[in-house]
Amino acid sequence: MIIVNPIYDVVFKYLLEDIDIARGLLSTIIGEEIEELTVQPQEMSIRKIQTQEVIRIIRLDFKATIKTVTNEKKIVLIELQKARKLFDIMRFREYLAENYKKGEELVNEKGETEINPLPIITIYFLGFKLDYLTTAVIKVNRVYTDAETGKPIENAQKEPFIENLTHDSYTIQIPFLGNEVRTTLQKVLRVFNQKFKIKDDKHKLDFQENTDNSLVQKILDRLNRAVTSEEILKEMDAEDEVDRLFGKIELQLDQAKQELKGKEKELKDKDKKLKGKEKELKEERQKAEEERQKAEEERQKAEEERQKAEEERQKAEEERQKNQDLEKQLAELKKLLGQ
Repeated sequence: MIIVNPIYDVVFKYLLEDIDIARGLLSTIIGEEIEELTVQPQEMSIRKIQTQEVIRIIRLDFKATIKTVTNEKKIVLIELQKARKLFDIMRFREYLAENYKKGEELVNEKGETEINPLPIITIYFLGFKLDYLTTAVIKVNRVYTDAETGKPIENAQKEPFIENLTHDSYTIQIPFLGNEVRTTLQKVLRVFNQKFKIKDDKHKLDFQENTDNSLVQKILDRLNRAVTSEEILKEMDAEDEVDRLFGKIELQLDQAKQELKGKEKELKDKDKKLKGKEKELKEERQKAEEERQKAEEERQKAEEERQKAEEERQKAEEERQKNQDLEKQLAELKKLLGQ
C-alpha cells in the first residue's frame, strides 16, 4: 500500500487529527488504556526562519482519561512533540513549562472553582538520532525510592504533590526503528519506518507488509487517502524547501565554524610563536644581564687590583724615598767622620 510519509509534519498532524487513531497510538506508546481523549487548544506547529536559525517543531497537547491496570481512572495531560531536526533543547522545555501551568477546573466543597494540576506525560518523536542511545523507544518513568537506603518504596501510594511536579517521558527515535515486530508497539511504529521510503519519491512509503492489527490498518488507510491530497503534497514540498534552507544554513554555519577554527588555530600558532619569541628574548635578556653582571664583577675586580697596585706603588715610593733619606743621612755622617 502506498502511503504518505508520516515523518513530515503536515502528515503527522493530519494523522493525529483522527482522534481514534491518536487515542490508539498514544495508548500503545504509554501501555495504558485511554478511554477518552480530547485535543487541547494549542499551537499546532511552529516554523521560523532567521538569518542563522531554522526551527521546525510540531506540538500536540491532549487531555486523556486513562484506565489503569487496577481499574482506576486518572486524568493526565499528554504533550506530544515532533521534530525532524535537532535544535535548541530549550524549545522543548519552554513548551513543557507551559503545560505545567495548566490544570482542570473543579468545584470544591465550598462551591468555589479552583484549578487542579494534572499529571503530565511527554512523548517525543525525533527524526534525528540522539548522541548516545540507539534504542528506538526510550521510556523514562518515575520510581519512588528511599534515598537513605537506595531501595524502591514498595506499594507506595502515588502522592499528588510528587505526581504533579514530575512526569513520565517517552522518546521515539525514528531512524532506529528496525525490523523487529515482536510487540504491538513495534507493529504500530513500523508505519514510520523510513526503510519503506520510495526511492524516487521521499514523500511516500511503499508499505507492503500484511498486518492483523486494526490500529495499523486504520493508520494505513488514512495515510493512503492522503496520497492524492494536493494540499498535503504541496505542504510537504514546502517542508522540503525549509529543509533545503536548513541544510544550506547548516552548511554555511559549518563553513563559518571551520573558518573560525582555522582562524583560531592560526591565532594559537601566532600566539605560540610569539610566546616562543618572548621566551627567547627573555632568555637573551637574562643572558645579557648575566654577562653584564659578570663584566661588572670583572671591572670591579680589575679596579680593586689597580687600587692594590697603586697602593703598592705608593708604598714602594715611600720606601724609596725613605731609603734616599737614609742614604743622604749616611753620606752626611761619613763626611763628618772624615773631618
